[in-house]
Amino acid sequence: MEYDELLGKIMKERKANRGERFIPPDVEVTISGQKTVVGADKFAKYINRPLIHISKYLMHELTAPGQVDENGKIIIGGKFSKKLVIEKLNSYIKEYVMCKQCNSPDTQMTKIENNFVVKCLACGAEYPVGKIK
Repeated sequence: MEYDELLGKIMKERKANRGERFIPPDVEVTISGQKTVVGADKFAKYINRPLIHISKYLMHELTAPGQVDENGKIIIGGKFSKKLVIEKLNSYIKEYVMCKQCNSPDTQMTKIENNFVVKCLACGAEYPVGKIK
C-alpha cells in the first residue's frame, strides 16, 4: 500500500473510533410540580466537569432559577421537556468539552483566577472558554 492510502485508512478509523467511544450516559429528566429535576451526576462524571458548572449553564440557558441538591440532582424552576434539556446539555458538551482544534472529548477544564481554561489531552491545545453569566 502507498503511504497516502495507509494514512487515509488510519485517519478514517481514528475518526470512526472517536465518535463511538464518546457516548454520554442518559440523563434522567422528570417534572415534579412546577420544577424540572435533572439527574446529571453520572453525566458530569463522564464528561469530567463539575456538576455545579453544568447546573449554572442549564439555569442560564433555560433562564430559570435552580440549585443542586444533596443527591446530585439539578432542580430547575419551571417545566422543561427532556428534549430541551438534552439539547442544552449537548450545547454544553460542544462549548465546554469538545476540543476546538481536534474535536476530541478528552479535555480537562481548570479555573485560572476567574477564567476557565480547557486543555486537550489528545492534541495539547489550550484555550479559554466563555463565562456563564
